[in-house]
Amino acid sequence: MSSGLKTEKENQNSLDQVILGIAHELNNPNAFIRLNATNLKKMFWMLKPCLDEYQKNHPDARFGPYSLPELKGKISQQVESILDATVRVIVIADKLKNCSTDILQKSSSLSLTEIINNILNAHQFLLERLARVDFDYEEDSECCIGGYRLQLEQVFSALLTNACDAISERYGEEQDEKGEIEISVSREDDSLVVSIRDNGCGMSRKTIEKAFVPYFTTKPHGMGDGLGLALCRSIINRHGGKISIASELDKGTEITIKFTEKKG
Repeated sequence: MSSGLKTEKENQNSLDQVILGIAHELNNPNAFIRLNATNLKKMFWMLKPCLDEYQKNHPDARFGPYSLPELKGKISQQVESILDATVRVIVIADKLKNCSTDILQKSSSLSLTEIINNILNAHQFLLERLARVDFDYEEDSECCIGGYRLQLEQVFSALLTNACDAISERYGEEQDEKGEIEISVSREDDSLVVSIRDNGCGMSRKTIEKAFVPYFTTKPHGMGDGLGLALCRSIINRHGGKISIASELDKGTEITIKFTEKKG
C-alpha cells in the first residue's frame, strides 16, 4: 500500500472514530432523557384521576395563568415534545453512524443478560407497582452478541414498558394482585433467544398485524407515539436479529427475539 493510500485510510479510520464518538455522546444522555420523560408521563397519568376529581369540585380553579384543563394539556404537550425530540436525536445519531465505514465490524461484544438486568433496575419504579418479574438465564454464561449497548437498551426498555402498560390496562393501576413478567435468555443452536412474556391485556390478530407499523398505537392519546415496536424491529434487524409476537386478548403477550451469538 502506498504511503498516500495508507494515510488516507488512517484519516478515514480516525474520522470514523470521531463520528462514532459523537453519536455515542448524543445517545448516552438522550437515552437517560427519554427514560425519565417516559416515567414522568406515567406518573402524570397516575395523578390524572386525582386532578380530574379536583377539577370536578373546583371548576373555576386557576394555577397562575392556566385553568386546570389547560395546565394538564400543557404538561402532556411538553412531555410529548421532549419524547419527540429524543426520537429526532436518535435519527440524527443513526445518520452520523451511517457516515462511517465498516460500522458493524466496530460494534462491541455485549452481554444480553447484563443489558436486561440494567433495564430492570432502571424500571424498578414501574415494576414495584405493577408486576413480579422472573428473569431466567444461565448465570455462568456470557450470552454475548455483537452490537451497540444504547440501542439494545432502548429495545428492552421499550418492550418492558409495553409489558407494564399491558398489565396496567388489564388489571388497573391499583390492582390487589400484581401482574407477571417472565423474561428468559436461552440458546438455540448458534442463536440466543430472548423471550419476554406478560399476562397483560394481550392483542388481537389485527393489532398484531399492525404492531410494527410506524405511528400505529392502541394507547390513549398522549401515552404513546406508535414508534416503539417499529423502532425495536429496526434496531434488532440492524443487529442481524429477528423479532416476533404471539398474543391473545385478555391472556397476555410473548415477544421473542433471536440473535446470533458472538463467541470467543
